[in-house]
Amino acid sequence: MTPPPMTPHEADGLHRQGLVAAQAGRFDEALDLIGRAIAAYPSVPVWWANYGLVMESLGDVAGAANAYAGALNLDPSLEMAMDGLLTMAEAVRRAGDSARAEAFFRRAIALNPKTLAAVANLGVLLRAQARRAEAVTLYGRAGRLDPANWAHPYNLGNALAEMNRLGEADDAYRAAFALAPGRAEVRANRATRVLAMQGQAEEALAEIEAVVAQHGTIDSLHASRLYLMQFVPGLTMPAIAQAHADWGARYPDRPAPAVAAPAPKIRIGYVSPDFRAHPVGFFLEPVLANHDRTAFEIVCYANTANPDWKTERLMAHADHWVWTTGMDDEALAQRIQADGIHILVDLAGHTFGNRLPVFARRVAPVQATWAGYVGTTGLPAMDYLISDSRQSPPGSDGWCIEGVVRMPDAYVPWAPPENAPAVAPLPLATRGHATFGSFNALPKLNAEVAALWVRVLDAVPGSRLLLRTPGLDDAGTAAHALALFERAGLDPARVDLRGGAPHREFLAGYGEVDVALDPFPYSGGLTTLEALWMGVPVVTLGGDRFCARHSVTHLASAGLSALVADGPEDYIAKAAALVADPAGLAALRGGLRDRLAASPALNGVRFTRALEAAFGVMWQRFQAGQGRASFTLNFD
Repeated sequence: MTPPPMTPHEADGLHRQGLVAAQAGRFDEALDLIGRAIAAYPSVPVWWANYGLVMESLGDVAGAANAYAGALNLDPSLEMAMDGLLTMAEAVRRAGDSARAEAFFRRAIALNPKTLAAVANLGVLLRAQARRAEAVTLYGRAGRLDPANWAHPYNLGNALAEMNRLGEADDAYRAAFALAPGRAEVRANRATRVLAMQGQAEEALAEIEAVVAQHGTIDSLHASRLYLMQFVPGLTMPAIAQAHADWGARYPDRPAPAVAAPAPKIRIGYVSPDFRAHPVGFFLEPVLANHDRTAFEIVCYANTANPDWKTERLMAHADHWVWTTGMDDEALAQRIQADGIHILVDLAGHTFGNRLPVFARRVAPVQATWAGYVGTTGLPAMDYLISDSRQSPPGSDGWCIEGVVRMPDAYVPWAPPENAPAVAPLPLATRGHATFGSFNALPKLNAEVAALWVRVLDAVPGSRLLLRTPGLDDAGTAAHALALFERAGLDPARVDLRGGAPHREFLAGYGEVDVALDPFPYSGGLTTLEALWMGVPVVTLGGDRFCARHSVTHLASAGLSALVADGPEDYIAKAAALVADPAGLAALRGGLRDRLAASPALNGVRFTRALEAAFGVMWQRFQAGQGRASFTLNFD
C-alpha cells in the first residue's frame, strides 16, 4: 500500500531533526531528513536555504548555490538564502573560478535585481577581468541602489580611469570625495589616475603629498609620491634620492634567511605585477626564454591582476609560476622562503602593485631591483640595482642605496613585436612639411617639455606636432594637452592629437612622423625602442636622473648617440637638422630597423648571459660575506 501523505507538521518535524543533525555534524543524515521534508512540501523557502547550508558544510558549492537559488525562487527577499548564494560566489571567486562566480552573481541579480552586494561585487569581478565597460554599468547601478556610499563612485572612477575616460573619472572621484572627504584612496587615485594622466604631474604630486601628511602610515601613498617625483622637472636628484632613503629608513634590514646552497642551480625569483603586455613583460621575455636551465631555476611570483597573451608566453618560459594576487605580505614571504629562493628580483619598484614590503622582510639572501622602476627603491634590504653605464653614469652611485650593477650594453633587452607593420616612407617627402611626434604617456608631458617642443616647431617653419597616446580620446584630457602648448605660444592648429589603438595600429601611426621628440625628465623607454623599430629617429635631452636616460641607452645601442643633445639649444638644432635633410633622413629611416636588429638591445642571449654572470657575482659575494657593492660587467 502507498503510505499516507506526510502532513505539514510531520514534514516540519523532519526539517527540524535535520537541523539538529547538522548542528551535531551529521551532515549526510541532515541532508536526508531535510531533503525528505522538501520532497513532501517543496514550496517552503527556508527549508531550501537550510538544505543549502548543509551542502555548503559538506563543501558542495554548486549544490549549495542551487539550493539557495531554489529558496530565492520562492522568496526573493529571503536574506539568508541571498547571503548564502553570495558567499558561494565569493568562495569560487577566491578559488580562481571567475566564470562560476560570475554565474552565481548574475543568478543572484536575476532573482533579486535590487541585491546591492551582487551588483557591486560583480562589477569588481568584471573589472578584474578588464571588462571595464560592463563594470561601469554595474557600478552606476550600485550607486543608484546605495547613493550615500562613497565606494560606488570611487569604483566607477577607477574603471573609467582605466578606460582613459579621464573627465568622467574625475567627476566620479569628486562625487566619492563629496560623500567621504576623509578617504585617502579617493584623493590618491584621483591624483595618480586623473591628474597625472592628464599631464599634471606637479598638481598630482602636491595632492599626494597633502594626503601623505594626513595618512603617513599607508605605504601605497608613499609609493605614489616617490613615483610621481620622477616626472617633476623642478625636483633635484638629491631631493628624490633623499625621499626614497627616508621611506626606506622605516624598514631596517634583517638577517638573511638560511637557504640551501645551489645544488647545482641558483633559484631566481622574479616578482612583478606586470607579467603582461607591459614594458616589463616585453623586457623580461627574452631573459626568461634564454636562461640557462642547467644553472638556474626560475620562479615567477605574479601579482598580475589582468593577465593577457603576454602572460601566457611568460608562463611558458618559467619553471614555476605562483599567482600572488590573493596573498598578503606574510603569506608571500613564507612562500618565497619555503621555495628556497637564492636571488629575489623586484620588477616594480614603487609602481602600482609592487611587493616591496615583502622585500623589506629580507625573504631571500640576495635581493635586486631591475627593469620595473627608475632608480633606487630606498629599501635597505634591496642589495642591487641592475643598470648600465649610460643609465647610471660614473658618479651616480650616491643616489642609490643599492649597489649598482652596470650591464655591458643596455640595462634591458627587447624583442620587437612580431606583428609590427613595415616601415612607412618618410612623410616629409610627400607632405612637404615636417612632422615631429611623441607617442609617450601623458604624465611625461609638462610645461617645460611643451615650451622646448614649441621652440623646435618655431625653428622649422610649417612643421607640425603629432601626439598619440591613450587618454587623448578624452575631450578634457585633450584640452589640457592643447592648453600646455597654447600657453607656450603655439597655434593649436599645428598640433594633432590621437588616442590609443590596438598595438599594430598604434605602431603604424609612426608612418605619419618624421622625427620623434623625447620628453623629459622622464624619457621614453619602450616607446623609444618602438619608434626606432618603425624607422623614426628620436632626439633626447638626457638628464641626471635614471628615468631621464632611457633613450640615451637605447640610442647608444643603435649607434645613434649623436641624437643625444647637450642641452635645449642642441636639442632644437638636432631636431631641425634631421628634417632639413630629407634625403639623409629617408636613408636613416630605411636602415633603422636593421640597425636596431643587429644591436645588443635585441640580443636576448647576450643580455641573459650577462645577467646570469651578474647573478653569479651577487651570490659569490653573499657566500663570501662581502655584502653589496657596485660592479661592472663587460664582454672584453
